[in-house]
Amino acid sequence: MDLYEWADNSINSSPRYATGFTQLLSTNPYRVSSAVRNGYESRLPLIRSFQKTALAIFRAALNDEMDPLVLHWLTNEAPAGLGISYHRGLQDCHFTLPVFFRTDEALPGRINEIQCPGSAWGDLQLTYEYTAKIGHNPGVASPANQFSAQLTDFLKETPVVHHLLDQSSAPPGMRYFIEKTRPQVKYWSIDPGVKTSDCNFVRSHSFYSLCSEYDFTSRMARVGNGITYDLPPHVLFDQKATLILPFWSMTRVLFTDDIREIQIFSTPLLPDGIELQDGDHVTIDEFSRLPKSRRSYYLKYAGADLSLNWGSKGVYRLSNLGSDACRDFLHQCLTGFESCKIWLLQKEEFQEDEISYITRDDKIHTQTLRGKFSGFYGPFGCLGILALHRHHFKVHGQEDTVVSYILADGEGSIQK
Repeated sequence: MDLYEWADNSINSSPRYATGFTQLLSTNPYRVSSAVRNGYESRLPLIRSFQKTALAIFRAALNDEMDPLVLHWLTNEAPAGLGISYHRGLQDCHFTLPVFFRTDEALPGRINEIQCPGSAWGDLQLTYEYTAKIGHNPGVASPANQFSAQLTDFLKETPVVHHLLDQSSAPPGMRYFIEKTRPQVKYWSIDPGVKTSDCNFVRSHSFYSLCSEYDFTSRMARVGNGITYDLPPHVLFDQKATLILPFWSMTRVLFTDDIREIQIFSTPLLPDGIELQDGDHVTIDEFSRLPKSRRSYYLKYAGADLSLNWGSKGVYRLSNLGSDACRDFLHQCLTGFESCKIWLLQKEEFQEDEISYITRDDKIHTQTLRGKFSGFYGPFGCLGILALHRHHFKVHGQEDTVVSYILADGEGSIQK
């Protein structure tokens, strides 16, 4: 064997991953009405409008055109080198929107979070393929093929991607998705002959990863002229802080009712109290004395601290706490407000479904489980929808989470 053939083969055979699939598969695709399925396409302009308005608020706050509290809220725990001074030094071309993103929905059409790009892209692809494997025709191109096509159309050239996986919450699935997008999409460190200077699209699961990447400075000089960031090179869309903007008295007037109708009510935890959905303003002590039925909120860390702001970390169910425990916990969270640690309250909405799934011992189980629904979006539309179900109020990529590909009623009939 040629020495370089041996060296090539040695490198190309590594690494050999052995993580496998770590969740549970439903016995059938998850069915929704055609109207619900079509809603995922029709909501994209509203989501884009929300993102554009949030970005305009952020830029106005950076220009001292908003109450200082808005800037305090949106920059929060960003470290000094990547905080207000960094963002005030950015050029117009750097204030972009996410290209690909994932919604998290407590029930279809009720968004509680938006992640760029989010995890579980590989899970979406796998459940699409599983749906076909068990005899259902999904009727559309695979999420990976749609991703490749939309990215090519968006860039207007062959995508050459640098994907930073260091902050992904599910790297095995993301690696799987990457492989499924090849060869239409080329990747640095995977495809032969690709140099970092060839990359025209940068994907990352963390704003901080972008800024610590080796070519960050040279790439920032080429944004809009050969470089596009999936997650923008600013902190706004790498946190939950934006979720309160359509409802907060400081910024509410800038959003339409249509945007509020697709998002679950969220409100900031502030030293002077809490704004409730009915417009009432209550102190922390007054909120804590409310009956549990009126305290059906999640408390979520809303800022930019990587140790708290992704996955199901920093999420607490306030209705699980007694009045005294709720009061003490909220006051404890507020002790960090002056040092820019921020929290929000989000109204609890949920849907439970009877789900059948198969375990590795080939047994079928049927349970009533809490749902979460995620639409995966690109610049030109929804690439697919994933249903996740679990016997817990935190539904994420845990080992006991059941995943299903979503089809409309009558779509994807069983193949003979």
